[in-house]
Amino acid sequence: MNLKSYTATLPKGDRAIFAGKCGISPVYLSQLAAKQDGREPSPELCVVIERESNYRVKRQDLRPSDWQRIWPELVSTKPRKASAKEASHG
Repeated sequence: MNLKSYTATLPKGDRAIFAGKCGISPVYLSQLAAKQDGREPSPELCVVIERESNYRVKRQDLRPSDWQRIWPELVSTKPRKASAKEASHG
């Protein structure tokens, strides 16, 4: 799940609480969720967002272009199973 989708599921007051748990302002959270001006969370913040979202937002989704370089230990050596949606399109 991406950050924008996740924050959209939170009641408005809970967005500020979530931002506080992540150590950022609600405004910055909103900017990150919107990817305003290409904003991306730091690798450290990605880990915090992942944890505070109860792993609903994965760090791989927060930094899709470089997560494999930052966290090589997360690269699976096993082939990924296609989801039912992917399988029906392929």
